[in-house]
Amino acid sequence: MKLFLLSALGLTVQGCTNILVTPEASTSNEAMIAYNADSASLYGSLYHYPRTEGGGSRDIYDWDSGSFLGSIPEAEKTHNVVGNCNEVGLCIGETTFGGLEGLCATFPGSKVDYGSLIWLTLQRASNAREAIKVMDNLMQTYGYASEGESFSITDAKEVWINEVIGKGTYEKGSVWVAKKIPAGYVSSHANQARITTFEWDDENKAMYAHDVMSFAQKIGLVTSADADRSTFSFSDTYDPVTFEGARFCEGRVWSFFSSVMGPDFEKEYVDYASGFNLTNRMPLFVKPADKISLTDVFSHMRNHFEDSELAFDADVGAGGFGAPYRWRPLTWEYGDDTYVNERAIGTQQTGWNFVASVRPSMPTPLQAVIWFGADDSATTVRVPFYASSTELPLSFVGKGPQDGVVPPMMTFDTNSAFYVTNLVSNWAYSRWSDIYPVVLARIEKYEASFIAQLHEVDQKVLALFNNGQEVEAVNVMNTFAQKLGNGFTEQWFGFFGELFVRFRDGYDITANSEDPECGCTVGGQGYNDATYKRIAEETGEQYKEPADSLKVRSFQPKNKLKVRGV
Repeated sequence: MKLFLLSALGLTVQGCTNILVTPEASTSNEAMIAYNADSASLYGSLYHYPRTEGGGSRDIYDWDSGSFLGSIPEAEKTHNVVGNCNEVGLCIGETTFGGLEGLCATFPGSKVDYGSLIWLTLQRASNAREAIKVMDNLMQTYGYASEGESFSITDAKEVWINEVIGKGTYEKGSVWVAKKIPAGYVSSHANQARITTFEWDDENKAMYAHDVMSFAQKIGLVTSADADRSTFSFSDTYDPVTFEGARFCEGRVWSFFSSVMGPDFEKEYVDYASGFNLTNRMPLFVKPADKISLTDVFSHMRNHFEDSELAFDADVGAGGFGAPYRWRPLTWEYGDDTYVNERAIGTQQTGWNFVASVRPSMPTPLQAVIWFGADDSATTVRVPFYASSTELPLSFVGKGPQDGVVPPMMTFDTNSAFYVTNLVSNWAYSRWSDIYPVVLARIEKYEASFIAQLHEVDQKVLALFNNGQEVEAVNVMNTFAQKLGNGFTEQWFGFFGELFVRFRDGYDITANSEDPECGCTVGGQGYNDATYKRIAEETGEQYKEPADSLKVRSFQPKNKLKVRGV
């Protein structure tokens, strides 16, 4: 067998998380996919591609680097696309798994990277199965120019995972396998290929590249003796699980599955999720005991391994306020040993995130709603936008490197949803246990309000569509998008001001109209008990006050916080 090295996680530019929910597994019969676009260099914009007609040429730029890859013919007609959904109810997300290093190199002249593959497909395809075929055609015709990717693809009826890897410098194109998530089940993927064996003779369950196994034989990954359809595993062949693949990637899937399956699942697979038993692989999909709502999915995307064996909000790295965050890099060294920082679903380097909801009960132009949030999925509010909208709020909409545009990452702007949400999240990171409960309560309040408002607008646009007034219906969608998006950005900046006023200088300062000095009450509990315990144990006598020290004091103020200099 030829030598192939696993690509290091560091080579994967974006480390993302996807959650997939079939309509039959949701409380409202909606198909849903959730997506975190995780990269420190990714600016949180809502991309918009209007309908086009007439064909022509399309320039392709790499989403990660912004480099020009070439031009391809544009489709004669394209769909309107808002974020990662199109106007006919198709939505696509992704996570990068990299795969074997020998296949990460791009075949010369390849033109379609994974980001362009998403938006080209959304513009050209009308349902999940067609999307898989469009992706295949684009990759084989123009060449695939990225590392290994797992794509989440949904329409109003079906949810699929499509896992793709290029052929390195051997050939143009890619090999891939797509599996349908069964009705009533949920799935997830997070930077590790997860499809193992699959159904070769049932297109209702699986689709695949014609040479997915023969290519592996050709380059020596599979011997002729091992070329057995019943045992051939896409993941084990093209992206074998390593310690880091399990701990950093599959661990996030485990945290979601454990949340919906319960403690027995959590215990059964914790050795795998922690990276110490790579043979105990989790299933590709699970059937939760209870159906999952839209707000449940919002909550799952805020997961930090809370109350599990991988929880990391109580050790020294969490600081004095129990922050479930670790600043990069993911691995670090002390002495001769290498250590890891946990990688949770909610993470600081997210550029933007969404939960896409596709509603089969609605007419096609009203089916797809993308709940879009800038920045960390644990600290932002997701704002709903119809995928048929043609005008979007200036505080959200923007172009990216895949458009050949450098986004305004280095320009601070309080009219930008990305920077306003960053203000709130970064302030919360500083005193997590104090500030985050306040942030979460406000998030849930906004999202509940947005759900109610969306329901009201649904009735208006539905009536217009049923009356044949499509243009008027789209105008209502546009007004809704602009009012909600720009209004949220302005209000969230005001919320940051509230947080700053309240949680300033280590205090918790609340309004008190009866106080004549500042109109406020100054409080605050300092650090938590675990932190004080650690300080006492690690420093010994350094900060310890003598037991009889209070005896020499002639005066003790009733409220130390209000004495100047105390």
